[in-house]
Amino acid sequence: MKPLPRSTLSTRSASLFYLVTAFLLISIISIESAHAIPAFARRHKMSCVTCHVGFPMLNGFGEFFAGNGYQLPGADISEQLIDTGDEDLLLLDRVPLAVRVDTFFQVRDDTKTSNDFQAPFSLKILSSAPIKEDISYYFYFFVDERGDITGIEDAFIYFNNGYKDVDLDMRIGQFQASDILFPREQRLTFQDYTYYVTAVSNSNFRLTYDRIVEVSYNFDLTDSVGMGVVAAITNGNGIGVADSDRNFDSDEFKNFYGKVSFEFEGDSIGFYGYTGREENSSSIKNEFFRIGPDFTIMIADTFRFWGNFLYGEDSNARFSSSGNTGEIESWGGFLGATYPFMDGWIASLLYNRVKVYGKQELDANTLTVNLSYWLARNFKLTAEVTADLEDTSAPRPQKTHNGVLGIVLAF
Repeated sequence: MKPLPRSTLSTRSASLFYLVTAFLLISIISIESAHAIPAFARRHKMSCVTCHVGFPMLNGFGEFFAGNGYQLPGADISEQLIDTGDEDLLLLDRVPLAVRVDTFFQVRDDTKTSNDFQAPFSLKILSSAPIKEDISYYFYFFVDERGDITGIEDAFIYFNNGYKDVDLDMRIGQFQASDILFPREQRLTFQDYTYYVTAVSNSNFRLTYDRIVEVSYNFDLTDSVGMGVVAAITNGNGIGVADSDRNFDSDEFKNFYGKVSFEFEGDSIGFYGYTGREENSSSIKNEFFRIGPDFTIMIADTFRFWGNFLYGEDSNARFSSSGNTGEIESWGGFLGATYPFMDGWIASLLYNRVKVYGKQELDANTLTVNLSYWLARNFKLTAEVTADLEDTSAPRPQKTHNGVLGIVLAF
């Protein structure tokens, strides 16, 4: 971090003192309210650790549960059902709801506001339930995100084992095109996966939220090696509101993505591809693609090492009327590691790298260190520091180091 004037250092020291004091006070006050567990755990009467290494990060069983349409095979939930006398109507005796609240205190050096209470940073209401065997819904609503009502983000219907108990699944609704790589909602760090959220072009296309129909098929190649194939079609312009004609898509084109992956003894490797095109209101087109590998490696069932690299091209990123003068190449990715080193403690590292040729202000090179402690299975404290390693330049005149202390509660 660059040297600071003595007066600034004094201000930062005072800010750090207030930060630590507030963090401890909020932690002590909040512990008493952290007794309950979220909707899935309530329904099946099991602890959060059944599915999570430490929420929201899933373990192997949690990934199986999500991939099985959020249903446990053979689970008896009859005591939670209303007896309507109709075998074709499955109704829980209460609407399944859960709540997640994230609160942070952030210190940063790239804005005039150098320290900030973000309480709450986000508050979401989640719901999921079976409609019948192998069909479920899932959604969440942001009641408050960064001081504003965001509305619904994830919202989909999940069809599991769609053909004669073959592991052929389908998801329809709005969710993230990068979920089949590394779901952003399950990361332990405040720091995001930077390339996924970098707006390389002027297109509405993102690797994040969109309206999608996604089909996946999993099968065993050998006794120890499994293979997965995913194919999807998407509007390609995010999850904004419908236009005056009540259309959600902004043009006549659809985008496509897919992935082929292999899993063996807890480790996995895969290759992802996304391709599409978009036309703006002046009938100027941009064609683009993103391709690259991802991997996850488990060591001794505790240390997890993972990463993703993507290369992309946009043929007319600025929607220039003169054609290919707007072509932009980009690449980016991340490496991450998590290690549960004591009961209730997880240490995480995340390295992000992004390069956008012709838009140097979008380049990123950061290293994040995170330490999380679970006071209860559904209540955690987190401390995080992100260092900006990118060289300063005219398009990027200042580094963006930041530190975060946070409280995350799921109920």
